[in-house]
Amino acid sequence: MFIAQLASRWFTFIIFAIFTGKAFTAENKTLIDSDLIAIHNSGINLANKQTPKAAVLMIHGWASQMNEVGDMYLRLAQQLAEQGYASLRINIRGESEREKTNFRMDSTFQSRVADAQVGLNFLRQHYPNIPIAVVGFSLGGATALALAGNNPDKINSLVLWSSAGDPAEIIRSIPAEVVQDVLNKGEAKLQQWVELTITRQHLLGMLGHDVFSPLEKYHGALLSIRGSDDYVSPQEAKIFASANASPEESYVISGADHIYHSLATDSPYVERVVRHTVRWFNDTLVPIKTIE
Repeated sequence: MFIAQLASRWFTFIIFAIFTGKAFTAENKTLIDSDLIAIHNSGINLANKQTPKAAVLMIHGWASQMNEVGDMYLRLAQQLAEQGYASLRINIRGESEREKTNFRMDSTFQSRVADAQVGLNFLRQHYPNIPIAVVGFSLGGATALALAGNNPDKINSLVLWSSAGDPAEIIRSIPAEVVQDVLNKGEAKLQQWVELTITRQHLLGMLGHDVFSPLEKYHGALLSIRGSDDYVSPQEAKIFASANASPEESYVISGADHIYHSLATDSPYVERVVRHTVRWFNDTLVPIKTIE
């Protein structure tokens, strides 16, 4: 009985997709490396089964999770699917477990880049013949820069949202007394939107990383989007000076803060960021030519 009802719902779902033209796609939660959780959206329209024209990896910011604050990445994935793109949004281990670990932070910048590499490898394995793009938000932007520096020929387009630069900036943003407690005791509480537990491993793991120099080998497309009221200092001048990207563009949204006011019910900024990102991919992700 249940199977028959489920089949009927899927039939109705597909028929609705055909007549409305909506790009309903298969989105699945999956493990891509032992306990590395991700959501894979195939970008394949259930009505016409067309192959996705490109695939996009999304890297979340500090202490966040795969859908991002205000579901920004979820919204991006949905609009990408409507345009025929596959996507993968990953959880960074040591940060995204959140409630499960009482918001304990024990990731390092190196582990962040390693998790992003697993995501990139997943997309390249599943989509070997289409362009690959990366989106990074905040510390995820710095992670995306490091990933592009490590894989300059494997990423075709890079989009940064409110990007950080040197990951050590995290330490400079934490009160000195908390930093001292972490160094002396091994961990300490930090009150943010929730109470985070900052570990010594996490703190020291953000030191000593150069995300800029390796960008010299990156020749893909590069877009940076930032709000005019972002508390993170602008990184665009140094990023563009370091990379050999083409084309490259900086887009500033007047009145937007670091998270584009994504928690406000009437904020127009997130939609502006998402649409500009999708347009950028439409302009820069050219199908890979194959030799017959």
